[in-house]
Amino acid sequence: MRRGLAVLSLIVAGCVTAKDAVGGGDARLDEAGRPDAPEVNKGSASCGPEGKGDLVVLDGRTGGPLGCLSVTITAEPMSCPASNECPSTTLFRGLTNRAGQALATSAFASARLVAVADGFAPAVVSNATSKPNGVLELELMPTDGYWLKVLDPDGNYLHDVSLTFRQGDAVIAQLRTNVLANVVFSQRQPFSGQPVTVEAEGYQALVVNDVSQLGDDGHTLVLRR
Repeated sequence: MRRGLAVLSLIVAGCVTAKDAVGGGDARLDEAGRPDAPEVNKGSASCGPEGKGDLVVLDGRTGGPLGCLSVTITAEPMSCPASNECPSTTLFRGLTNRAGQALATSAFASARLVAVADGFAPAVVSNATSKPNGVLELELMPTDGYWLKVLDPDGNYLHDVSLTFRQGDAVIAQLRTNVLANVVFSQRQPFSGQPVTVEAEGYQALVVNDVSQLGDDGHTLVLRR
């Protein structure tokens, strides 16, 4: 996705982003060239090899990398319906390095990537294609709670935006988007029962009746000025 995002320097220096087809992830293009194969980290058995990878796994709650995480990343053909059991290729299985990076076992094109790790819901990035100088992001969210990614109508990330959620006159939550434009409800799914009004300074108030209004993935909130 396109966005003005200062956090890029925390993970990969000198990057730009590109929106994926369904709004479920983003591809970050590293201008430094083809990622080098990580060098084996002989000092620790609890992290993956150090060095740069072509995949990076991010914590959707904080925006930071999920380092030293045991994760499996597979690629499926986009032609296979997501609800079906699809043939897949394992791109990575093991521990990410301290920067949350992993090196794919092979190139992939127009694929559906799925990342699975204990304690997190599966992350899906659609129409993903590896590039010689590309670093692809996969955001992981906790299995508990509910999250939203907040965008403008052009698909740009709206980070550091304060949101107020109301049901009638009652304020049910006040949250600020993080560097990945996410907000996370740790205790509840807010869009059930009564309609919810979402307010943000400088944007039009939005009434959400149910998750069917929140994009194809049920997690995308679009704000308009």
